[in-house]
Amino acid sequence: MKLPSLEAAVRAHAGELQCERIGKPEEKKVVFFRHVVTPPSPDLNFPPVGRLDDFYETFGSITFYFDDRTGDAAKHIASHESWPELHSDLSDWFDQLSEDERAEILPEWIQDCLVIGEEPGTGNYLLMPVHGEAAGHVFLFDHDGYEFTDCASDLIQYVERLLAPDDGLLLEIATHMRFIDGDTMIQWWIRELKDNRGNVARTSE
Repeated sequence: MKLPSLEAAVRAHAGELQCERIGKPEEKKVVFFRHVVTPPSPDLNFPPVGRLDDFYETFGSITFYFDDRTGDAAKHIASHESWPELHSDLSDWFDQLSEDERAEILPEWIQDCLVIGEEPGTGNYLLMPVHGEAAGHVFLFDHDGYEFTDCASDLIQYVERLLAPDDGLLLEIATHMRFIDGDTMIQWWIRELKDNRGNVARTSE
């Protein structure tokens, strides 16, 4: 079922990130963010989990917290056509594991999960199991430590979470967005987020 109210909310949500230069915190800058939406593709069939049908009847893809100047973004829920490439990229992280390591580290559902998105430029991916107790949940795979974090019970809940930034989400975003514009030695740390829905979030000092 198409979700026009959610689509409108995603398209309307915007705001600013107050940043300081890493290594020179006295230097400040403001980065303006928005979310980038592509239109849905018709007549796609999905496993009956995680409200995939609802999402992909409404959106083709969404790039969250996008900075027009540098192209940095926090999260990307990918189009259905991009899933196989993302799955291949995810699998590269597991090829180096031994059988014992795979049994110890990887969840049982990993073999046939869907890879529905990523944290752009990080090697971290958004996964959705299709079987078992966790079917339909959205997980974040962080390759640093091979951690799997359960982020939401379905894809719509995950989108709604990204539209309601708090301190925890902002810290998650700040860990990999640096807003490099030319000189790679000049990078920025997010201190505060203010959006047009009245949300204010801060990273710790």
